[in-house]
Amino acid sequence: MKQKKEKEIVKINSHISTQYARLIESGENNNKDALNFILEVGHEMGNGATIREVKESMKQALEGVNVKPIVLPTHVESLLVACQIIARFHEEMDNIKASKVLSLSARVMADKKASGAEKHVKSCNSFAELDEQTLTKKESQTRDGSIKAKAELTKSAKDITVESVIDSVNVYLSKLNLKDTKTTEPKKLDEVISKLITISKNSKVSEKVSA
Repeated sequence: MKQKKEKEIVKINSHISTQYARLIESGENNNKDALNFILEVGHEMGNGATIREVKESMKQALEGVNVKPIVLPTHVESLLVACQIIARFHEEMDNIKASKVLSLSARVMADKKASGAEKHVKSCNSFAELDEQTLTKKESQTRDGSIKAKAELTKSAKDITVESVIDSVNVYLSKLNLKDTKTTEPKKLDEVISKLITISKNSKVSEKVSA
């Protein structure tokens, strides 16, 4: 008989819970308090508080509360980046909403990952520039999906036949309106066409030899 796994007890950070309760009491649209809370959390995380600990501490303060504060437990993963943004563009913060900082910090995390986020923030001279130089979440997901697909294709290339590639391309192209279809990378297309022509010539020579 399997033993029941004991539920892991997550440490509650009393300072974060207290500060979060104050943020909740200050109302849903208190921008300055929200920015200060983000910095408080960053300080605590810098001193060793974990993402899970911060989330649970915030959730505890939210229990039984109907008010939805600007900063939520779902923002915790990118709060350190939000701190970097606030510190970098502190002179602009009076005119920037905390919700915008949180949104941009999440995008920076998605675009540059934790390892490249700080460098990316420091490379920009204004909040607007950082906003402009950072991919949207959808763009990051599309790029990451493309990279993953290419990696998987490279890994399994030895198991893919030329015939299966031709069949797949043929099926894909047959569903398009070729009259209006264009590519943003014509050079790459020319490379592919050149390789396909070479394969076609090789195949025709092979057919003649076999005959």
